[in-house]
Amino acid sequence: MDKFSSLLNNSSASAFSNLPLKALTQQAQAHQKLQMCWQKVVPEELAHLSSAQTLSSEKLTVLAYSASAATKIKLLSARLLTQLQNLQKTDPNFKECKVTAIAVKVQVKYSLPAAPKSRRRVPLKAAASLKALAKSLGDTELARQLQHLAENT
Repeated sequence: MDKFSSLLNNSSASAFSNLPLKALTQQAQAHQKLQMCWQKVVPEELAHLSSAQTLSSEKLTVLAYSASAATKIKLLSARLLTQLQNLQKTDPNFKECKVTAIAVKVQVKYSLPAAPKSRRRVPLKAAASLKALAKSLGDTELARQLQHLAENT
């Protein structure tokens, strides 16, 4: 982010063409500062399960990547709010991060791909019993299905 900012500030392009990029850079820096503020107060076990999303009207919106993480954050919200307010008062880097409320949203970060189902096999002893039963039933649909099942060993 710092490299991008220095490139943007040292660019020889016109000020008009850099205006949208500067606004975007400021927004990204504000979000980065908000995230750093959140990471300073949230417990380590919840730090990788959540992130600060927005700060609007002194209300911090936090994304939790699972329902259990959201519940833990909600249970700790009073303590986290106090820590955020103390951080805002004591650390000059976070003066503009004034927070009076915390809202938690569940946002599933990603899901693991489902493991492929292994094909179930009929044990050899059971297959022999199925073949014997199919033979005793004669020429019926049930006998054909049992024979087919016995062959998938």
